[in-house]
Amino acid sequence: MATNKSNYDYEEIIEHFGKEKIMQRYTTMEEYLNSFIERSKFKDNVTISYSLLNQAVIDYFADIDRLKNFHHIANVNFIKIHAYSAYWILRRKPIQIIKDCEDNTEIAFMNENFVASYLFQFLRGEDRGVVIKKENRLDYDEFVENLKYVLRYRMVTPQSLETMLEAYVAGRVFERSIGIND
Repeated sequence: MATNKSNYDYEEIIEHFGKEKIMQRYTTMEEYLNSFIERSKFKDNVTISYSLLNQAVIDYFADIDRLKNFHHIANVNFIKIHAYSAYWILRRKPIQIIKDCEDNTEIAFMNENFVASYLFQFLRGEDRGVVIKKENRLDYDEFVENLKYVLRYRMVTPQSLETMLEAYVAGRVFERSIGIND
């Protein structure tokens, strides 16, 4: 497959990964988006642009294909999968406002808030049901707010998201390891 072209042929992506795998990713992201919208207070004000979601999914696969070819690897890890998925959702912004909400400017950041939610689902993994202790709540809330701020106002790359996810996972490993050698 010729992946070094500057004019990337998306037909090659479909051929390489298979329509079924791409549709599965598309459906999964659509389900995540719909679930997020349903939980939001703006569910009557926003919709999913399916052409933008489609573009985000294709762009994700194009990046993963380039990454695999560049590093000569067969598979990428879950952190890369989530970082690149989040990046392209953030970049393409498939959640679109259909009815403005003048009394709440938060609606303008639906895509960024979705990406934050999507990343936290990954970060919490099997620990989704765990309640944050009261003494740790401020630190956790500050992390959440900082992530939202970064997603809204800073330059974000798939690599920066990947680094953030890796750091979070490493921090959890370190925290679980404290006291083992005492």
